[in-house]
Formats: sequence, structure tokens, C-alpha cells
Amino acid sequence: MQITLKPVKSSIKILNYLEKKRLITRLKPTKKAINTRTKTGTVDILYTSNKKFGSHRLMCIGKRNTKIQMTYHLDNEDLFFLNPSNVDYKELYIVFALDKIDTFCKKLSKNNLTNKDFIAIEVVYNEPNLSFFTIFKKTVHCEVVKDENKQHPIFFVAESSNLKNNKIDHKDLKIVVGEEIKCRNFC
Repeated sequence: MQITLKPVKSSIKILNYLEKKRLITRLKPTKKAINTRTKTGTVDILYTSNKKFGSHRLMCIGKRNTKIQMTYHLDNEDLFFLNPSNVDYKELYIVFALDKIDTFCKKLSKNNLTNKDFIAIEVVYNEPNLSFFTIFKKTVHCEVVKDENKQHPIFFVAESSNLKNNKIDHKDLKIVVGEEIKCRNFC
């Protein structure tokens, strides 16, 4: 016996059908992430894998914080900046320290950090070469939004299900995102 299938182009209608049958789910903002009113935003866990198959979770993040609080993780995390509805989000920035956590903390304790130890990138949505990447373990970073009257940004994160967000105490160091610059030496 043979079954011959004629492929069809993917479409919203077909994907909606597969979702209704509970065969797939698309990465799209959740109601919890869209409607959050907390000061910093919310995390809505879309799923966590069964530990017997490896520990993993996928989250929908609604980001509202306007103050930079640097953090790091002890394992990698994958970020997906998708905006399937083309909502006009507030600007979202990721601030990276250009050193891993150990060197960063040494500089922080000696009060030796300058603007050259950081980079703030504006997130780009729906761009295959710019909107999906992994942040490696022990990378010091923070996602922060511009304070403006728009919908707060939403993005997706896949990571180990027990991964902790390790906040760095830098209360004596205030980090802010200023006006955009065209380029630095690495452009």
C-alpha cells in the first residue's frame, strides 16, 4: 500500500487548523504577556519538557522594565524576537557587558567599568539574520525598554527549565541607554 501526498503551501488557515487539532502551536504573544501591568513585565511559560527527555522550557516574555539590572545565567539561553502581528512595540534594547561574569565582577569591585565595557543593541524583530540568537552562559546582560507610550515588547526565550536569573549587585553603578550611535569600531 502507498499513500501519495500532494504538498500544499503553508498558510495561516492551515496552521490554525493544526493548532485547533492540538498538533502544533505557533510562537505568538500570549494574553498574559500582552496584558501585564507589572513594573518589570512577566514571564509566561509556554511549556516545560519532561525531565526524562532533557530539561527544557519555552517562555513568552512581556518586558516592561526601564531600569537596567545586569544579570547572567550559568547556561545558554536562546532568544527569538518575533512579532507576527507587526505590533508597534516600545524600543527594546539588550545591554551586554563585553566581559564574562568573572572579569565583569572584578572590574565592578575595583570601580573600573566604563561605557567601553558595554554595548546596547536595539532589538530587531522578524529579521532572520538578526532576530534569533543564543546568549552564552556567564554573559552579563539585561533587556530593557524605552519609556514611551506604546505596547511593551514581547519576545520568546528557550532555556533549561531550572535556569536561574542571577542578578548582579551594581547599585553604585547606574547604567542607562542614551541616544543611538551609528557605529563603533566593530561595525
